[in-house]
Amino acid sequence: MPKEESKNKRAEKLVGLREEYYPRNAMPFDQPCELGYHCPVCKYRLIVKGNYDERLNWSEYQGFLWCSVCNFDFPSPFCMPDIDKAIDIYLDCVEQAILRAKKKKRSN
Repeated sequence: MPKEESKNKRAEKLVGLREEYYPRNAMPFDQPCELGYHCPVCKYRLIVKGNYDERLNWSEYQGFLWCSVCNFDFPSPFCMPDIDKAIDIYLDCVEQAILRAKKKKRSN
């Protein structure tokens, strides 16, 4: 029996589901591995024999990545080894969460 995918209700409540931002049938242009993201738990080489390790996927939660091997949803800055990029990604995620909260408050 396959392992159930991780769920994070707090992430869903705070940042929302990715489908709130992107159409359900939209395909991302780049995969996380192609953008330099790396699972912060798993130990592996990002590229082997010219092929990317594709264990990281875009999570169902906005601003998160999901690892198919360790079955965790990680905030995307945790998966960026380049600290300058990680800081920018973090700030982008916070900005999106704030905008989402303001929009949600206006609609209530």
